[in-house]
Amino acid sequence: MTKTIKNVALIVVGLIVIGGGWIASRDDAQAAEVGSCMSLGDASSSTDPDLEVVDCGDSKAKYKVAEKKDGATGGCDRTKYSEYTQSGDGDSFTLCLEDYKK
Repeated sequence: MTKTIKNVALIVVGLIVIGGGWIASRDDAQAAEVGSCMSLGDASSSTDPDLEVVDCGDSKAKYKVAEKKDGATGGCDRTKYSEYTQSGDGDSFTLCLEDYKK
């Protein structure tokens, strides 16, 4: 009986950890602030990039957030910045991303 309870508890804890990691990784763009460095995840595409907040000293750092605007209206100066807009579930916002040079 004790072994069964222990195994069930380990499975539940494992699922919580996996679920928490998945949820945390989905919201990286939303958690980004001005000055945050961003990388493109492994499954990136030009229409739905997988942006991740990373340390600016990380070799993966490709962009730096120059501006964060509420709403999905955009408005970044496209001669200076790349633009990422998120809308739909949760808050809508636009990130103005400048190339990060180390």
